[in-house]
Amino acid sequence: MGLAKELVASNRPLRLRLDLPGGVNDNMLLPQRVFGSETLCGGIEYRVLCVSSDAYLPLKQMIAVPAALEFVTDVGDLRSVCGIITEASSGDSDGGLASYQLVLRDALAILEKRTNTRVFRNMNEVEIVQRILNEWRHKNSTLGVYFKHDVDDCFHQRKYPQREFTMQHNESDAAFIRRLLKRRGIGWYVRAQGGEYPVHTLVLFNNADMLRQNAAGTIRYHRDAATEQRDTITSWSAVRSLQPGTVTRHSWDYRNSQGRDFMMMDVGSGVNQGVNGNELAASLDDYQILTPHAGNDNEDLCRLGKLRMQRHDYETKCFHGEGSVRDLCAGEYFTLAEHPEVDQHPAEERDFIVTALQVNAQNNLPRALAARVERLFARSRWMQGAHELQMQRDVADKVASGPLRMHIQFTAVRRGVIIVPAYDPRTDLPQALMQSAIVVGPEGEEVHCDQMGRVKIRFPGTRPADHEEAAYRGASDSERDSAWVRVASNWAGNGPGSLEQCGTVGLPRIGTEVLVNFIGGDPDKPVIVGQLYNQQACPPALSNAGDLPGNRYLSGIKSREVKGTRANQLRLDDTQGQISAQLASDHGRSELNLGFLTRPRVNGAGNSRGEGAELRSDKAVAIRGVKGVLISASRQANSTESQLSRDELSSTAELSQQVAQQLSSLAAKHAEDAADGPELDQLVGRIRKWDGEGEPIVAVSAPAGAFIGSQQSLALGAKSTIEMVSVADTRIGSGRDLMLRATRGISMFAFKLGIKLIAASGNIRIQSQDGDIEIMSLKRIKLIANEGIELQSPAVKIIAQGCQVNYGGGAITQQSSGVHTIKSSKLVHGGDGDGSPEKLNLPSTEVEHDQHVLVTDLRTEEPIANRKYRVTLEDGQVFEGVTNNSGLTEKFTTKIAFASYQIELLD
Repeated sequence: MGLAKELVASNRPLRLRLDLPGGVNDNMLLPQRVFGSETLCGGIEYRVLCVSSDAYLPLKQMIAVPAALEFVTDVGDLRSVCGIITEASSGDSDGGLASYQLVLRDALAILEKRTNTRVFRNMNEVEIVQRILNEWRHKNSTLGVYFKHDVDDCFHQRKYPQREFTMQHNESDAAFIRRLLKRRGIGWYVRAQGGEYPVHTLVLFNNADMLRQNAAGTIRYHRDAATEQRDTITSWSAVRSLQPGTVTRHSWDYRNSQGRDFMMMDVGSGVNQGVNGNELAASLDDYQILTPHAGNDNEDLCRLGKLRMQRHDYETKCFHGEGSVRDLCAGEYFTLAEHPEVDQHPAEERDFIVTALQVNAQNNLPRALAARVERLFARSRWMQGAHELQMQRDVADKVASGPLRMHIQFTAVRRGVIIVPAYDPRTDLPQALMQSAIVVGPEGEEVHCDQMGRVKIRFPGTRPADHEEAAYRGASDSERDSAWVRVASNWAGNGPGSLEQCGTVGLPRIGTEVLVNFIGGDPDKPVIVGQLYNQQACPPALSNAGDLPGNRYLSGIKSREVKGTRANQLRLDDTQGQISAQLASDHGRSELNLGFLTRPRVNGAGNSRGEGAELRSDKAVAIRGVKGVLISASRQANSTESQLSRDELSSTAELSQQVAQQLSSLAAKHAEDAADGPELDQLVGRIRKWDGEGEPIVAVSAPAGAFIGSQQSLALGAKSTIEMVSVADTRIGSGRDLMLRATRGISMFAFKLGIKLIAASGNIRIQSQDGDIEIMSLKRIKLIANEGIELQSPAVKIIAQGCQVNYGGGAITQQSSGVHTIKSSKLVHGGDGDGSPEKLNLPSTEVEHDQHVLVTDLRTEEPIANRKYRVTLEDGQVFEGVTNNSGLTEKFTTKIAFASYQIELLD
């Protein structure tokens, strides 16, 4: 009964309340010794060594139990440390007493036990932290009742920019929360709520001046003794540390790649580190290259850099103290009094904020009982570390030497010093390694991107349940799952813009597995570095008949029609002795095949179907060359020869030119034909000078012969002249009719062997519908007919040397200068006779030709629109007008077919 009375907490200055399922229990365990720590921008951890008369307390019933550790202060009030039990140990027992150890931590420390990966869209750091904490409070009854979070009164005066994409990557919730808060320079501490239930609150602050005053208020710097009525600070010392004098940060901004000045910031220290310290600090520059777009803009980048400088300034000076102040806790300030050095400062410089606190406390059990308990603790071996053992000895010595039950060690800074948590992306960022993601986009779309070729992705490991409050953004398999993510390319040019850009474009399509890396190791900065095949999405079959591994010698690129199955491809076949290349499109089965041509390969094999090059399509094929097109079957000696190597073509053209010139000269002499125009000479000249500027001509060369054929019509036309010249024979044949037509005249000339005009059947008809017919021969003219010869005309005159016969007008007149001999077996004279020649009614046509002209600039060949002009025809007619929007003149008419003309621009 006496032992039980000694273990009643109400009689002791150190108490422990447990909020068990059956209610709050104050006496189940009596705390005898406490080793605790509290830190600003950290948390709390108190190790409580307890005793009980019950050696069989179930440990698992103590796990996750809210608890309040209470210290009776020097004024009789209670100072509470609230948290949740995360560890319970049973120690040695002597049959009457049992020892236990409990570890009390705050809720943020408990969140270290949960690791997750999730995505947050368009939220700032504070909003993300509050969402995570609220989720915990809603889904866990213990945290919902015994844990809260809050911000200081002035917190909302500062706005934080929203971030398009923030990713918790294989991090505990606690580590993620700390990373976000530290990056933004937001501090936090744990505050006990007090009251009936052991509630604790996580308080966020961004202005240390708003931290509350400690319940101790003003604390004396004085020795401690049992006779002292108030707790005191017994030791006080200042510590200075050399820190960099400058912080410089660089963060690449790909959205303003020319604005290099806006990617840098630097800021100097505002702290006086002494003459030598300032000089040395000026040479110490904390320069880091951050991830791209680390700040929302340059102003935000400067703000982030300033936070890092403020941290260095914060670390230049602090104070270490010791004492017995039971009210003291991290995150509150006190006023130091009666210190010989501090008292010389102004009143506002005597306030200090506790940033870290270590507590060593012991209950006031009777000496004999306390010694008994100490033996149980020693046999339990809970204090294994050297540091903890030393703390145990220190407390034991103080207890043995006097009535002290509380010893604290703390670190503090002057109130007014800006408190910023330490943040270094080199250590605070999680290890974000490359991983797979899936490209996502709007429903019904196959390729989704922005102007910079960025796409949206979803990390397949994100769980919908974690994103329910965000309408599943981050795990919805839609474009809402990420911000725009850049896609690495093997060639990205330097611009400017897109029309003048160079590079390759191969955007991953929706549903594609991509390999994602993180720039600077920052999980908030993903970048796509590659695309991956998988079991569902195998490598494409470049032969359209076989796939891998059989066709492993084929390589290339194959696209697919959006919302279709057709494809475009570039295929390279490196099969030994059968190499080839193909550029193909399924539209119209259009292909350019080069090298050793085969049928589609299956398991690496394909039958040969030719060698060389093939351009084919089920649709139209056009070959255009603004400076000419050469089609040649001539052999090139080697690949170093000129692109327009054409020796055989030039030789043939020049020989044809010589033949044409000789025939033109003979025809001019014998047939009185006009000399040939310059067109052939000009064409041959253009072929000869083709390697220079080049003219838009087409030439075909075939050493072994050329054939042009069609199952329908074949037309050969020219706006100027058509020249057909051969060194040997020229043959024109037709299976049916051969028609030669000209608007002016037809001239046929043969220098030797004459001209044959033969109709194997049918008639030969020669007409002159508006002129004469002349038949001349240096020798004889023979008219031979098997049946008869008719000459019909109103008048016929036959003239020979020395004689003449005239027929017509109903009379025949014969005359001769010599003998007129008539030989006949009989001469009959009858009555009057008559002759009636056939009257001819031949067609007559006067043709008017209309035409209009496209007026172009001789230098640029661009149409000249909306300009006044004058057209002068070869028959003297003059027309004036204005070209239309396409550069065409108005139509003008002439009776001369294809008349030549001259055009003048009038303005």
